[in-house]
Amino acid sequence: MEALHSLLGLGLRRLDAEGRLTGEPAGQELLEGVTALFVVDLEMSGPNPQVHEILDIGGVRAALVPGLPEEEAWSARVRPRRIGNAVPAALKVVGYSPKAWKTALELEAAMDRFAAVGRDAVIAGWGMAQDLAFLAEAFRALGSPWPFALAALDVQVIARALLRGNGEVDRFNLGHVADRLGIGRMGEHGALADAYATYDVLVKLVERVARLTAERER
Repeated sequence: MEALHSLLGLGLRRLDAEGRLTGEPAGQELLEGVTALFVVDLEMSGPNPQVHEILDIGGVRAALVPGLPEEEAWSARVRPRRIGNAVPAALKVVGYSPKAWKTALELEAAMDRFAAVGRDAVIAGWGMAQDLAFLAEAFRALGSPWPFALAALDVQVIARALLRGNGEVDRFNLGHVADRLGIGRMGEHGALADAYATYDVLVKLVERVARLTAERER
């Protein structure tokens, strides 16, 4: 566990009580007492959490033990309330149409279920700043307390620390790193597909470090 916590500590970020990034130093001590990671992804109608909306949300909950075994996964499309504010290019990326979103959940129901699946876990993702801003704004708007641990794990930071300069990857977007690590993906620009890709990259990196550590100790 110490080795796992040490690796994850590379990507940990401290949050305030409402889930916003603080910019304060963070270390593996933030993992004390935490039993799970919740690897998430959001697709939004644009970049501004005060103007735009969550359209698709998903996450994979994993036990915070060696191997990071999956415990539960969940996703849902979210019904927009201000679709007129949306950036057309963002809607195209996520594949939005009124027909496709006919059975989408209202924001309250989606966030209640999302919070239940990830409760008390360290929330994790690929390049976390925008997703965290939208999550914090959604819970604030609903009058709901932040349901997760006061730490976030940026898997992209860990990937950069382990893979930079070894010739294995050319750039650090999620799709490219997943492809180079031999990870099959469910698709692109769907919340659960990208959450699974992020989770699979993290598991692969943890396995790699464990293997290298074992080889050094022989």
